[in-house]
Amino acid sequence: MLKPKRKIIREEIKRDPFLETIDKLENSFEKNKKTAINIALGLLVVIFVVNFLFKKQTQKNIDSNSSLGVAMVAFENGDYENAKFQFETIIADFSGTSALNISRFYLGKIHFENNEFGKSEKFLDLFLKAGDPQILCLGAIKMLVDIALNNNKYDKAIKLLDDGSKKVSKNDSIELKLIKANILIKQGKTDLVKVLIDELEAVEKLPQHLNQEKEVIIGMM
Repeated sequence: MLKPKRKIIREEIKRDPFLETIDKLENSFEKNKKTAINIALGLLVVIFVVNFLFKKQTQKNIDSNSSLGVAMVAFENGDYENAKFQFETIIADFSGTSALNISRFYLGKIHFENNEFGKSEKFLDLFLKAGDPQILCLGAIKMLVDIALNNNKYDKAIKLLDDGSKKVSKNDSIELKLIKANILIKQGKTDLVKVLIDELEAVEKLPQHLNQEKEVIIGMM
């Protein structure tokens, strides 16, 4: 014969650990409901803002690259006034994009070709401080070195070459060393030139055009 089920009395329910935990959680939630809702809303706002800014920056990059393409076409076609206007517009309208720094380089180049060395130096300095893209760094350094030499600032030119070697590729750094050697020869500092040549002699598989330039410098010593 089956035994009748034992009735669970109220006191036992109250003493059940699991139910007590649930009860405490419910009470805690009720007390802190407003805070929890505010935190949840705050997180939603943060997610919305981050998503909005990401989409905005993405669109900004697309628009800046499109404008850069127009400017580059004008530059390559020799329409420098139009290119200059386009590059200046990119700098004004598209902060925080790679197109902005590329525009600084080309504005520096345009002013350099027009012998406006003060303006050129300003844009090229800003470009090098950002250091991107690396492929344009060599050209920027060489223009700045020419500007320094035109002003008879040999020490400044040497410093630009030394600092610039850290911003460029290995082969480009060798080219900068050869430019430095040429400057030192003009200054009569053949002992320093010999040090540079010894460094270059230790380089394996030196590109042919750089090796030829090295041989020319050796012949001038």
